[in-house]
Amino acid sequence: MFKKITVFLFVFLISLPQLKSQTQEAQDTLIVGLNISPPFITEVEGELRGPSLWLWEQVARQHKIHYTLQEMSLDSLLRALETGQVDVSASPLTITSERHEKFDFTLPFYVAYSSVLIPKISAVQKALNFVRSFLSLGFFSALGALAFVILVFGFLEWYFEKNHNKEEFGHGIKGLWNGFWWSAVTMTTVGYGDKTPRTVGGRIVALIWMFTAIIIISGFTASIASSLTVNQMQSDKSALVDFKNKQFGTVESSGTQKWLTDNFYSNVLARANMDELIEALDKNKIDAIAYDRPLLQHLLKNDTLSNYSLLDIKYNPQFYAFGVRKDLQEELKKKISQSMLDHKESKDWEVRLAEYNLKQ
Repeated sequence: MFKKITVFLFVFLISLPQLKSQTQEAQDTLIVGLNISPPFITEVEGELRGPSLWLWEQVARQHKIHYTLQEMSLDSLLRALETGQVDVSASPLTITSERHEKFDFTLPFYVAYSSVLIPKISAVQKALNFVRSFLSLGFFSALGALAFVILVFGFLEWYFEKNHNKEEFGHGIKGLWNGFWWSAVTMTTVGYGDKTPRTVGGRIVALIWMFTAIIIISGFTASIASSLTVNQMQSDKSALVDFKNKQFGTVESSGTQKWLTDNFYSNVLARANMDELIEALDKNKIDAIAYDRPLLQHLLKNDTLSNYSLLDIKYNPQFYAFGVRKDLQEELKKKISQSMLDHKESKDWEVRLAEYNLKQ
């Protein structure tokens, strides 16, 4: 019995350093959360790639950091960092004051802007929008006002000419029509010459109408051009404010969602990921997707059917960084940030960005 106890204690004492080492290694293994966010982190044939993940791998390799990856949604990743279930985020996270209260950030490694993705307008739709411009209330109101002015000057011309130029103007409805015809022809400078004023009063009216018509037709042309331009701009949605009364879609808990809320965009539909947003856009549940421009550009690059368009709108500059839990060792946080800075200034980082069509 004594021998068995002695052997047990001997084996235990020999294996104690090894057990301690394994325990220490388990404690030092970081849990690294990530969210698939192309092009920074993407999955190709079951393999995770992207410049953000590459940057973390270089940091971990340099400082011999043991880690395990856990894939999750953006909202889950933020909560996990806050509660300490995840030590580091390998996905790029926008630095905001609200997030900084819940967890820490490394130094930023990329600056991005938000932008807007819309369904591509077909040639048929553009033609219909153009036709609708001529069917607007404003267009018919302007046309009616112009017809009224033509009628007034046509009536005045007929009034002075009806008794002295009966063969060209005459009496009754036919004479009024001839006056209207003369007024329209004069305004458009067609100059058929089939009806000409012969009385002094008629010529004075004609002289006034010639100069007045030039001003009216110039203003009318400018009004039509302006109306068509405004309608075209509205259909193209060339400014972010044009979406104030439209339904935006964005990723839940993203920096873009916070910016839209802070800037009083009330019609915002939040979804867990881009796949759900694209589905909502295709089903006309939303009018446009507001999100980080690099991610929208990557989506557009893979849009082989050209179903979408990325507007030339940039707003909400965002600084991307890795998130780290609050109680992570300060020394380790400093090492991670310093290592990130070293690799960010290297040529390898530029090559990684260029590989995914990203710019510093």
